[in-house]
Amino acid sequence: MNHIRIAAPALAAAFLAMALPVAVRAATTPNAASEVVACKKIADRDQRLACFDKSSDGLEAEMKKVEATFGSPPSVKADQTEATFGKHEPPPPPVAAELDNIQSRIVSMRPDPAGRPVFTLENGQVWRSQENARIHLKGGESATVSHSMLGMGYQLQVGDMSYSLSVVRER
Repeated sequence: MNHIRIAAPALAAAFLAMALPVAVRAATTPNAASEVVACKKIADRDQRLACFDKSSDGLEAEMKKVEATFGSPPSVKADQTEATFGKHEPPPPPVAAELDNIQSRIVSMRPDPAGRPVFTLENGQVWRSQENARIHLKGGESATVSHSMLGMGYQLQVGDMSYSLSVVRER
């Protein structure tokens, strides 16, 4: 165990000896991007252009170092660039909050081949019962579709019925 206690400080000292010169050099050497930004402040056009040319060489060298370390960036296919060239894409719409339920009126009800009721709602949605049930509609009843108790499906309640049906959305 004693050799581990001796090796840990020696390893830490060796690491600091290697890392310190790199950290000092990084802190004292301006990066190429800041050199390009500094060129913008030069009033004389010829001197500013010369500054940009010189600092772009530094940018190119830094890019090569990054590529050597992390690999080259993924390539972009020409047709992808042409397809999106000049296109201004609007930002994506905000994500709506998840609904707890929907309410609509029942427009029609028909049985499926197995005899289970299929409900067409006023909003255009079609919901099929997963269970056989005999329901008599007067016409225009309200319907509420909500998540089931365990969140594993949906329940449809017609009007003020005391029970609900397990349903799946068909359309």
